Amino acid sequence: MKPRWAVPEDNQGLIDLVRDCPMRGPVEMYFDRAPDFFALGRLQGDGARVCVIDGKEPGVIAAAGAIANFPAVYVDGEVRQAAYACDLRVRPAARGGLLVKRVYDFLTAWSLEQSWDLGFTAIMAGNAAMSAVLAGKGGIVAYRRLGTMRNFTVQFLLPKRAPHGIAVRGATAADIPAMVELWNRLQSRKQFAPAWTGREPAGAVDEYLLAERAGRLVGLLRIWNQEAFKRMVVLGYSPAMRRMRSWYNPLARVLRLAIIPDVGQALPYRYATHLCAEAPADLRALFSHAYNRLRNPSTLFISTMLDVADPLIGALDGFITQHVDIDLYVMDPHGRYRERPAGDRPCYFDPAIV
Repeated sequence: MKPRWAVPEDNQGLIDLVRDCPMRGPVEMYFDRAPDFFALGRLQGDGARVCVIDGKEPGVIAAAGAIANFPAVYVDGEVRQAAYACDLRVRPAARGGLLVKRVYDFLTAWSLEQSWDLGFTAIMAGNAAMSAVLAGKGGIVAYRRLGTMRNFTVQFLLPKRAPHGIAVRGATAADIPAMVELWNRLQSRKQFAPAWTGREPAGAVDEYLLAERAGRLVGLLRIWNQEAFKRMVVLGYSPAMRRMRSWYNPLARVLRLAIIPDVGQALPYRYATHLCAEAPADLRALFSHAYNRLRNPSTLFISTMLDVADPLIGALDGFITQHVDIDLYVMDPHGRYRERPAGDRPCYFDPAIV
């Protein structure tokens, strides 16, 4: 089958495809994108489009991938447009062939028609199935590894004490000019961080926490709940995880923490996104406040992400975390990025748009 653009009638087929491509590990789970698969795409960038390859059975989608336009991101300190390729899924029975390459070639060819000459994508570190595509074998686009993002799962236990001298509070509309100034000043130093050109932050202002030192804004962080359109649903637990649940859940009830849910239920979590701070201590103050605020029977963990080369990553020292690494790649069909040093600036990537 040839790639084509998804239409609204593909909604259920795409939801089913994501369900049938679970993540393996101690907790086997999948992202439930019901009732609207396309809701996340509307957050991924202007004009996001989904490419699909039909399976042999009517209504079954064998593979899919998406591309979005990020009209204003920082690249080497300058604001420019970039394409973001994402949401790649291949039904397990259809893996091992050329479907991945067909999806990426289709998306790349279309982006070039739009004069999108620079893009980026995120691939789980160690993904052997993507190795041939990333090496450019037979492809029309060159991929260049830019950096490694670390996706943290921050788990709850005892309350945290914030660093001394840093006050944290909720943001209001009156804070918007200072938030935009801080964001653009600090994030311009990171590759592919969005530029706030509209003089307002991404999302609702009341989702943000602000850190202040001596009355001066030094950091911000957004707490984001996506349960309305994206949930992690448990399919199974490893024997070790089942043993852990047997003692952890009674302890969690005593400490008034969220329990690890039964198979078939969603994991209750929140994203900590739009991390921006002058120093690790500023971000640690924000995380401590968010941690204490979300440490309740309704939230099992916080998901967040930082570049392994970002000095701010030290803000999470002392928190109970697990992590997976995700590599960022530049898609550079004209080779304009080839001579630029990789890793000279930390990258920015938002796990909530995956």
